[in-house]
Amino acid sequence: MAPPEERYATVVLPFVLAVAALTLVAAFSLSIAATLRAYVGGESHWSKGQKAAIASLQRYLVTSDEQDYAQFQSELAVPLSDMRARREMDKEQMDWDVVREGFLGGRNAEEDVRGMVWLYRNFKDLYLMARAITYWEHSDQHLLRLRELGERVHDMTPAARRVPDVLLEIQEIDSRLTPLAIGFAAAINDAARQVSTALLAVLLLAAAVLAWSGNSYLRRSFARRERLLQQLRQSEAEAFAEKELVQVTLASIADAVITTDREQRVSYSNRNAEQMLGLSVAEMRGRPLDEVCRLEGEGGALHVLAADGTLLPVDRSEAPIHAPDGEAIGQVIVLHDASEARRHAAQLSYQATHDDLTDIMNRREFERRLRELLAALRQGSGGEHAVLYLDLDRFKIINDTSGHAAGDELIKQVSQLLQATLRERDIVGRLGGDEFGIMLTQCSHEDALRVAEKVRKAVVDLHFAWGVRSYRIGVSIGVVLLDSRSSSLKEVMKSADAACYMAKEKGRNRIHLYSDDDAELSVRQTEMEAVSRIRAALENDRFCLHLQTIAPLRPGLRPHAEVLVRMLDEDGELVPPMAFIPAAERYDLMPLLDRWVIFHAFAALAEQPPGTSWAINLSGASVCDEGLLEFVLEQQRVTGIALENVCFEITETVAVANLAQAATLIQDLQAQGARFALDDFGAGMSSFAYLKHLPVDYVKIDGSFIKGILHNPTERAMVESINQIAHVMGKQTIAEFVEDDAVLACLRAMGVDFAQGYGVGRPEPLRMAQTADVV
Repeated sequence: MAPPEERYATVVLPFVLAVAALTLVAAFSLSIAATLRAYVGGESHWSKGQKAAIASLQRYLVTSDEQDYAQFQSELAVPLSDMRARREMDKEQMDWDVVREGFLGGRNAEEDVRGMVWLYRNFKDLYLMARAITYWEHSDQHLLRLRELGERVHDMTPAARRVPDVLLEIQEIDSRLTPLAIGFAAAINDAARQVSTALLAVLLLAAAVLAWSGNSYLRRSFARRERLLQQLRQSEAEAFAEKELVQVTLASIADAVITTDREQRVSYSNRNAEQMLGLSVAEMRGRPLDEVCRLEGEGGALHVLAADGTLLPVDRSEAPIHAPDGEAIGQVIVLHDASEARRHAAQLSYQATHDDLTDIMNRREFERRLRELLAALRQGSGGEHAVLYLDLDRFKIINDTSGHAAGDELIKQVSQLLQATLRERDIVGRLGGDEFGIMLTQCSHEDALRVAEKVRKAVVDLHFAWGVRSYRIGVSIGVVLLDSRSSSLKEVMKSADAACYMAKEKGRNRIHLYSDDDAELSVRQTEMEAVSRIRAALENDRFCLHLQTIAPLRPGLRPHAEVLVRMLDEDGELVPPMAFIPAAERYDLMPLLDRWVIFHAFAALAEQPPGTSWAINLSGASVCDEGLLEFVLEQQRVTGIALENVCFEITETVAVANLAQAATLIQDLQAQGARFALDDFGAGMSSFAYLKHLPVDYVKIDGSFIKGILHNPTERAMVESINQIAHVMGKQTIAEFVEDDAVLACLRAMGVDFAQGYGVGRPEPLRMAQTADVV
């Protein structure tokens, strides 16, 4: 039970609060009344100022004495200052200095200003105040009119001032202001009386409510006291049960839990703490925490030293224990056995940096180590190092003939062989597929080449057996020597890859040392850069079409045009065809490029006048593309063009190298109405027998013969022979590289059907080509 002083305070405090509330209400009432009286006093000054101003102005009419005019201005300033203060208070963002100066100018007391502002701002819209303010606002126009009249009178001559009209106007203004002043005073006084009456009623009502609630409060207080006593006994029982629950819970959780007192001495430990530390509760209780729980390391490497001397990985968390007043009276320490979690984290870390199949470093970790080595070189650590890029030769044969399991086993055996061949400090990693990388650290450049040769011989000497089969493989190795001038990781890997590629290009199973001035590597890198530009141009649609006229040389033949593809660089400038076509052919990008041309050429042809005919080139890779026929027919269905207006050109070399596929494609598309031309005839195999197996519609005579037709009898005879045999076989001929009118006349005399070249027409962008050239 609470002591008497507390029970007394419990009973008396509400009444004290109620009396304080009544006192506040009374003080508020007095403040409101005082403020209203201030407005009444202000109205008195306002009214007196107005009357005195009118009297002074009337005297000035008679005396023309400047003192009377000055007295007029001084007295009129009183109501005008009050007007400025009121108008400023009407603004949403009020300027306090302007309001204060206005009320002081209206001869109001300094101590009343703040209350007058507060009352106006908070209660101006209430009826009692609004009525008075209406009178006040209506007086504004008459005060301003009086000020303006005074200024006009002051500017008049003495004789003009005595005109009766002026005095009548002054009296008329006075007659309008006086009722407004009286109305304002009456409204303010009425408001003061009503407010006083209302506040008195509130006080009486509050006193009655206080007396009634006091009696009720006392009765409820005694009843509440009995309930609280009952709840206290129940809470004590619940607290005891909760304590027991906590004890059981702490004893059963998997973590070690220790609590300490203010002096950091152990006050409690659960069963897992005993097992983890190898100490009993009795042995730990009362001892300093540092003696019982000896921790080593920090962060993710924290260990606890058990009684038997073993180190156990743990994660530690701490939380303070606070008394009800907030004072720290101890702490709770939780130790979690992190053995399994750290083992799993280490395993994940290892898997993230090592190849699953070979258990050596993966590409990401290899490149990270190489990046660190390059950074150390740039910082002046010195030393000579080298990077080897390995690509197994004939690996695909084993993978295809014996299956992926055999390929995987070979990769594992090669990785083990590399580790056995290299020094301990050297780093070997699998870069992907059958490619490996080796970092030779602190290795002279001469030794690096010897190690590369040692690795090559070791791989060559490997006898790989799978089932009843036995295989021998080789390895192509690219070597990049590193020093302080070595560039970025990307450039080093790119150079090593290029050197490895050159080793394969030169016959495989050999070593190629990268050199900045290596012409062959320069060509390879230029091609690779071109490949990147081609891919970017395809992704960003940076190709465009040009047209070159193919003109008939005999009456009755229909002119047409050849579609030529051009690439645009990042700045929109044209890239010469020979700067990207060879790279596209070498790196299997021509099928994508051919499809781009077909897609856009068909779409553009659909917008041309009827009868327009274009020739489109097909690469060797596209000729062998089994999906090309379906793609062409799909584009024909989408655009609605007639394939009779399309002629596909394939070179003689491509046609002969892929004779069966070329013949099939020609027959399938000719069945749909398309025509075919055999391009560059005479530059390749030059066998007329191939024409019997290729049902083309046109034979394009290679330009190397056309250039010398006027001066070389042999070349002239070659052209005549190709033209005659083609005509005998029912094919039309097209002469390429026609440069001038003399060559054109010679070809016409021979009976060649069409001519193409700068002498006929230069290639022009599709949008600029004249319709007449492509009818």
